[in-house]
Amino acid sequence: MKYKEQIHPELRRIAKNIPYNKAIIWCANIFQVISFRLTGVPKEVIHRNMTVEGYKKLKFKVDIFEPSNITEKLPCLIYIHGGAFSYRASAYHKKLACMYAVKAKCRVYFPDYHLTPRYPYPAAYEDVLALYKYIVVNSKELGINSEKIGVAGDSAGASIAALICNNYRQEDLRQPCLQMLVYPLTDITMQTDSMKKFSDTPLWNSKNNRKMWHYYCKDLKAEALYDASPLHSNLPQIIPETYIETAEYDCLHDEGVIYGKKLREAGADVEINETKGTIHGYDSAINTKIAVRNIKKRILFLKRGFHGGR
Repeated sequence: MKYKEQIHPELRRIAKNIPYNKAIIWCANIFQVISFRLTGVPKEVIHRNMTVEGYKKLKFKVDIFEPSNITEKLPCLIYIHGGAFSYRASAYHKKLACMYAVKAKCRVYFPDYHLTPRYPYPAAYEDVLALYKYIVVNSKELGINSEKIGVAGDSAGASIAALICNNYRQEDLRQPCLQMLVYPLTDITMQTDSMKKFSDTPLWNSKNNRKMWHYYCKDLKAEALYDASPLHSNLPQIIPETYIETAEYDCLHDEGVIYGKKLREAGADVEINETKGTIHGYDSAINTKIAVRNIKKRILFLKRGFHGGR
């Protein structure tokens, strides 16, 4: 099926089929690191970083983006970048982090978590978990409103964010106030209609997705595989307010919708935004009208959750 003629015209220039393997990951991450560092931040944003001890006491870097000229306590968004648990953060992730900080008036903590294939599950999850605990314990010194800590992520990052929200009670965490999941990865079984249909879509497809799960869960015994899969989590009694965004021509589309419906059935307040004419990672074309329109919806959700819609 030729998807390039069906997707939104603004996105056709990025609609490329990209292979996924260890060699590609290694080469791409060199570029990712350089482009991330060379991407500037607007004058309205202060950018700094710190290190946190996470998985097996290994240290990892956390970038912090916050509005300039603000000293009072602010909400905090832990924003977990996607990239198949394998790729480093992109330049557009950095731009989004700055937008969320300024437009939603919050401090954004952006973890550079340990990646596969070298560090499979639970490395990334435990890194983010360690960051969450650090922020809660040190919220006063960090200038963070401890009642307003949210988690967000795209794709694989959304999978980690969802697990943090599902496991907060058993991890003895303060409940996140919200979760924002953009084209989330939720189902290790890969049995949805969109997963079966979209085996050749641009940027990401079910063939790549299967290999990704293999890299991520290669050290897990069969009975532990579902621990990494949010759709199979035992949900907490109280689920944070949730925003889920899906892309139309994306193998992950159906599992995002199904996950949102599962949360609703468990009593959660869930907004599902099924974007049309889009592909996985479409917001990397960050200045297109379709990306701008949906990023505004994300920011409105964050503003409501953090400030009551102000």
